[in-house]
Amino acid sequence: MINKQSQQGATLIVVLVVVLLLIVISTLAIRQGVLSLNIATNAQAQQLMNQNSDAAIFNAEDADQLAVQLAANGMFGYIRTANNKGKELVFCYRGTNTSFFSLNNASVSTWEDSTTKPTNNELVSAGYCSLSNSNDYTSGRSAVMTQVTVQFVESSSSSDEAFVGYVTGTDVDAAKVISPEMAIITAVSLMPTLSTASNAQINSCLSTHMTNPTASIPTGVTVATDSVTSTSFRASVSECLSSLNVPYTTYVTVYNLTQSVVGS
Repeated sequence: MINKQSQQGATLIVVLVVVLLLIVISTLAIRQGVLSLNIATNAQAQQLMNQNSDAAIFNAEDADQLAVQLAANGMFGYIRTANNKGKELVFCYRGTNTSFFSLNNASVSTWEDSTTKPTNNELVSAGYCSLSNSNDYTSGRSAVMTQVTVQFVESSSSSDEAFVGYVTGTDVDAAKVISPEMAIITAVSLMPTLSTASNAQINSCLSTHMTNPTASIPTGVTVATDSVTSTSFRASVSECLSSLNVPYTTYVTVYNLTQSVVGS
């Protein structure tokens, strides 16, 4: 016969302790699993953005297209003229397009004297990548977007080294060759789907901020603030995206355009 007065509920306490331990262990396992998943996702996102930036740079380096790109309406030819030197030629790398570059789909960003922010409407506005346009992604998966900027600067303005960019052993005056020119190509790739920033904020970073604003800001002006992102226009495209916690990669490649002399 069971004595009811001797029952203390010890079994129930043990069961509750075991359940509590299982909950703690399960919570730790879930947190570890989520952390591992986030790490894997970030690594995959970084790889995808790097691959798309590489693809854009490789297309710009295509030797078979160099003569076309140096033409007056080419990627290098248009922006290297005296009137456009220092400005930024911007276009969206659309992987589904058969042509890597078209002046009809390119924009120019510059910082005019006495203005408080860059001017981005010198050409058409279609050059800037836009999240509202599904064709502006590098592939049909609409995952990665890459914006390319081309800028020509005087070689002497970017280095204090004497005769930088000149071909060794060439007398520039006697050979009558053109002075070397420095082209800077920047590819910014981003994954908007991994960010909580709005489409308007990301579009503002891509279309209203310059890739290299520091070299273009006029002396003595008060730089304005982007009302959409609350970021100063002194910030570059990459810095603007960073302030919004948008995953991105920035590739900067510098090329030296020279004219070599081939002896007969």
